[in-house]
Amino acid sequence: MPIPFIEIPNGDKGTAKTLVEFLNLSGQWHEGHDIEGSGALSQLWYRGVSQKYDKLLPGIYRDDFTERAKALLGESELEEKRLRLERETVSQFRTGGAQFLRSHSLTEIYFVAQHYGLPTRLLDWSTNPLAALFFACDGNDGNDGFVYAMDARKVLPKGKNLTNSRKLYQSVMTMRHPHVTYAVEVSFWGEVKKDHQPYVLPVRPDHIPGRIGQQSSCFTLHMHNAESVKNDTLIAIRIDGASKDKIRRELLKVNINHFTVYNDLDHLSKEIVKGWAIRQ
Repeated sequence: MPIPFIEIPNGDKGTAKTLVEFLNLSGQWHEGHDIEGSGALSQLWYRGVSQKYDKLLPGIYRDDFTERAKALLGESELEEKRLRLERETVSQFRTGGAQFLRSHSLTEIYFVAQHYGLPTRLLDWSTNPLAALFFACDGNDGNDGFVYAMDARKVLPKGKNLTNSRKLYQSVMTMRHPHVTYAVEVSFWGEVKKDHQPYVLPVRPDHIPGRIGQQSSCFTLHMHNAESVKNDTLIAIRIDGASKDKIRRELLKVNINHFTVYNDLDHLSKEIVKGWAIRQ
């Protein structure tokens, strides 16, 4: 069964050693793909990583999760083993966290699980290129980071159907879209229906105070049994590894830091200690 990853383009759009160089590279791409009159919520998404990876994969398709899934008994196909392990872990999250999640729908619980570090089918993106640049520079100093940019609508194929009777539109979906709801239900032991076509879905979560709002977060949801995706709008901007500390200091000047990105007390404390050069 194929893995639903997003293909990384061969070659880079360019290399940035400063904030200005990054803004020039990302800005040129943005101008070429932006849609006039598209509204405040952009379809152009960015993802920053602090080191090179071969594929853009959500948590349940990465090596650690896959190796643990292989040890499960009862299923023969690896994708079914991954789904089984995912169902076990998200169900434990829902049960163990019940006192915090009583008012949440299954979809909301699933996104909260991603927020708190549980492996899911969700891959983080942002409509804020500076947030993506922050993550590309946050860690692995000396190794080149990367910021990926894409028109999120184009992860969906054109001229296909969601079901036998429902047309697929190249658009960003909400958390309440029926196909998003269905995909999440499958992860919570829901039935895998024969007439639903699996895809990598671009999903914009509800904008709420906290990390999702601060990071202008969006996600691709890599459905069970979906295939890999090639998005012709996807580019990679290389972030020079030796310049990461310099770029972090430049981002600090425009108020992009751990506290403004994560918006919690842990990262506020971290930023204060760092700002005063206190050793711990």
